[in-house]
Amino acid sequence: MKKPRRKFIPSIFTILNLFFGFLAIIHIYQDKYETVFYLVLLAGIFDFLDGKIARWLNQETDFGVELDSLSDIISFCMVPSLLINRIFMADLGFVGNVISFFPLLFGAVRLARYNIMTSGGSVKYFNGMPVPAMALSVLSIVWFNINLNGTTGNPKIVLPFVIILSFLMVSNIRFSKPLGVYFGKDVKRSVMSIVSIGSLILTFIFGGLYLFPAIGIYIITSLLNWVTGYDDEDSELLVEK
Repeated sequence: MKKPRRKFIPSIFTILNLFFGFLAIIHIYQDKYETVFYLVLLAGIFDFLDGKIARWLNQETDFGVELDSLSDIISFCMVPSLLINRIFMADLGFVGNVISFFPLLFGAVRLARYNIMTSGGSVKYFNGMPVPAMALSVLSIVWFNINLNGTTGNPKIVLPFVIILSFLMVSNIRFSKPLGVYFGKDVKRSVMSIVSIGSLILTFIFGGLYLFPAIGIYIITSLLNWVTGYDDEDSELLVEK
């Protein structure tokens, strides 16, 4: 029996990303919102792993890139749009539908831009807010309110955030690369990897009570860096999803 070709292994993780996004959509219409949040977190984990595995196996392909982007549109663009529409838009008519469409629209634009541009040099910054970070930001607002007071939040507060976060994806504002996982001789990167794993564990334990302020710090820090300028040595960008 022939062994599976290694180039398809990263796509298995991409398909799991897509699968959890699909499950999240089902649970939106069952009004099981906290389950949706955990499913998107799982989708994000597999989205992170597919790229890592592809680079580790030296199996990065154009097919993998395209499949990854299509999966991300479902898990990180469609899901937040449908969630916001389901929760807040029933009584707002056409305007509400337009606002809830923003994460899907600008997420798709960002992913299309990513697919036609090459990354260069440094991996310290993203040009615009990454799509998974946008999705988790939108979901964390709702999750935080559910954990805090049992409601999904005030639409007058939540919807402006949705609009801002959507536009941040296609902006030229530099966002720091989210924490990854690395263990080796680089002590700083290893420590940051521990912080990254710890943050994920805290999110699964405390939900939105942890994720919302953590993402808020990430966004505010990136915006402050943009306002105050960047070190010339760190001026190279990573154009990524």
